[in-house]
Amino acid sequence: MSIQTEPQNLMVLIVDDEPVNRLVLARMVEHLGSQCLEAESGAEALEVLRQRPVDLVLMDIQMPQMTGIQAVEILREAPGPNREAPVVAVTGDTTRNKHEYYELGFDDYANKPISLAAVKQMLAARRRPPGFVRRPFAQRV
Repeated sequence: MSIQTEPQNLMVLIVDDEPVNRLVLARMVEHLGSQCLEAESGAEALEVLRQRPVDLVLMDIQMPQMTGIQAVEILREAPGPNREAPVVAVTGDTTRNKHEYYELGFDDYANKPISLAAVKQMLAARRRPPGFVRRPFAQRV
């Protein structure tokens, strides 16, 4: 079964400390018709997110200095154009389940390695259902 590319025209921020992981995800996202921004750390991601609106963030969890979890907590509490941006936890960590990531402020969860089909699904699901209201971070903890 082949995956047809459909223009999504989204801006996706890929955050991972491993250059190869960023490259692979960027190629998939671009193949599916969207554009990419990249950051190699949680701090760099927050700087990008302060400056430019994005449609989706693919965030690695285990990064040095600032984890993806810490970056999402700061993002959700800080004012800015991406406070409510959908963020997918991208990780090889199998010690948490997806519901734990939801409680931490993520909108979705994906295990590494990620397939093209999974990336396509993430792009297609970038919009939240009508009436979706995110609870403030302090109410989720």
